[in-house]
Amino acid sequence: MKKVLVIALLAFVLIPAAYAQILPSTGNLTIRGGEHITLNFSIINTKNETIFYTINYETPSGWDMNVTPSSGVIYGGGFQTVNVEVHAPKSYGVNDFNLPIHVLLYDENGKIGDYVYTLHISYLSTPFYLFEIPWPESWGYWGTSLNVIITWIIITLALYFLFPYLKKISKLTKTRVDDIIVEILHLPVTLWVISYGITTALLTIPPLSSIFWIIIEIYNIIVVIIVTWISYRFFKDIIIYYLFHLSRSKKGDLENVLIPILEKLGIVLIGSLGGLMVLQVMGVDVGVLLASVGIAGVILGLAAQQTLGNFFSGLHILVDKAFKIGDIIMLEDNSGVYKVLDVGVRSTRLYELFSNTVVFVPNSKLANINIINFNRPNNKMKVRIDVGVSYGSDVEKVIKTLKEIALSHPRVLRGGEYEPAVVFREFGDSSLNFSLYIWIEDVMEQWEVPSEIREKIVNVFRERGIEIPFPQVDVHIKPLRPGN
Repeated sequence: MKKVLVIALLAFVLIPAAYAQILPSTGNLTIRGGEHITLNFSIINTKNETIFYTINYETPSGWDMNVTPSSGVIYGGGFQTVNVEVHAPKSYGVNDFNLPIHVLLYDENGKIGDYVYTLHISYLSTPFYLFEIPWPESWGYWGTSLNVIITWIIITLALYFLFPYLKKISKLTKTRVDDIIVEILHLPVTLWVISYGITTALLTIPPLSSIFWIIIEIYNIIVVIIVTWISYRFFKDIIIYYLFHLSRSKKGDLENVLIPILEKLGIVLIGSLGGLMVLQVMGVDVGVLLASVGIAGVILGLAAQQTLGNFFSGLHILVDKAFKIGDIIMLEDNSGVYKVLDVGVRSTRLYELFSNTVVFVPNSKLANINIINFNRPNNKMKVRIDVGVSYGSDVEKVIKTLKEIALSHPRVLRGGEYEPAVVFREFGDSSLNFSLYIWIEDVMEQWEVPSEIREKIVNVFRERGIEIPFPQVDVHIKPLRPGN
């Protein structure tokens, strides 16, 4: 009582501006499951006026709390001792949290203040063991700790034999999901059981009470790491795996570009969330950290506009499906014919078929130019071969010969819309110009097949006496008259 009066006097003299003081302003409570503990704090009126107070708090789920007196009157210069009774539930696990108790102050004119008494609670698990070995009484808490350790060793050994059995059962099913889940959970669950057993065993040793909070914090960090690892494996081995499988079954190109990008983004996101949870367990204000990261993100976004533009252009190309990996394309500048090798985060890699070179084109450029895709709507291609014959040639003979030559080639399609066709296109300066239209099965044959047909046209025309003229000019020289 004398101690409280001294504290009240000091608060009254040293802090006259405040209406009241909560002493102490915080409390630390280490409690086990099923225990009942009472602690107190004082509300000190630092003014000469009478004040009224009420106390508000939220009881944690499963807990039992009673704060008395929860309201009352404190005369000028007086104080009120408030008792906080805490009864912990009988459950298993460890927890570390803050419980705010709000003290609202009023005078005759209304509310004058809102103070908070923060109770830091370290909850320790109810010691769990399968059976109680009657150790010598002199061993005390060491016997309890040994019972807990033996219990969790037995559970760990049970898991050691259980998971191989579960793997055998999962192989009997048609789906691979259960196989993957068992494989993912095997090591993390075993590590969690071991860490939980060690933690609960240590928390039964009273001499370690001063570092219980460190033990609990280490355990919580281990749990966060285990949950993060399980989340990563589920994302990578189940979600990404089945996205690959779905894309291949539909003959899409997601597995080549979009899914690897999603995989990298998912890994970064899961890792970042796990890191933030670890920092939160360690007491770091994650809200302030996220605000700082947000500002840094805006700065980096402004500095990397071009890179971000290429990234989103790459996504636009994939969604628009202008081409896919393996397609043969030509750009609007006719700079070459390319095979698409890869669509990356920043650029698209193209292989130039004739020069044997690889060209890296920024995605933002490809997204804003016209592209000719030789593989759309399918790999078949219509090719035109131009031929000129002399003016004295038989037109019907020329048309018939060109069709025969086209049909004689094994890689020229025929029948229906794919039947070779000859068009008498124009009267040229030195020749009658014809066009032979053929269909080929593979776009990659658009150079080899026409070349072979042109070679055969030359040979057959020579055999059949059909002349292929070349441009010529007749020059007539008139003699000059005498005197000119």
